[in-house]
Amino acid sequence: MKLYIAMFIATSSMPLASMVGILAMELGYVWNFRQALGIGVLVGSVMLLVALILFLAGIPSTLKRLRAQALSRP
Repeated sequence: MKLYIAMFIATSSMPLASMVGILAMELGYVWNFRQALGIGVLVGSVMLLVALILFLAGIPSTLKRLRAQALSRP
């Protein structure tokens, strides 16, 4: 399950990061386009880091499940 959540976060990180950058500019948190891009890059980087951590945390359980399936086959 962690692998699926990690893939979902990774695929949705770039569209969400661009929307956050645009929203920050529209709400007046940043003054120019370069700062809005910086906010988007920051949000995207954090989301990808979370996705990587979840992916790495899900690998041991996936390997355990694959080993159990391989041992149960004749």
